[in-house]
Amino acid sequence: MPLYLVTRPNGASHMKNIAGIHAALVDAASGPAAIAAANALAAAGTANVARMDTPFAGFTATQVAATVQPGFVPAIVQGDFLGAAYSGASRGA
Repeated sequence: MPLYLVTRPNGASHMKNIAGIHAALVDAASGPAAIAAANALAAAGTANVARMDTPFAGFTATQVAATVQPGFVPAIVQGDFLGAAYSGASRGA
């Protein structure tokens, strides 16, 4: 399966959530499936995140690799993953 980086779109500071979760790295069949997988991963995480319905709603999913390598583990990232100065593909250039 492809590997996706799910991030908050550039300039969408209004989409920051209370848990400080702003990115995920997941394997999924498509961009929308990656966002769903990130939401499921967040809900399975801490009690603080589980109270949130869909912390990745409206986020951007960018394919970053055609396939995941053996041993890959999906991850949730708290804080800015790319940094405010980055304006590449996953931030809506």
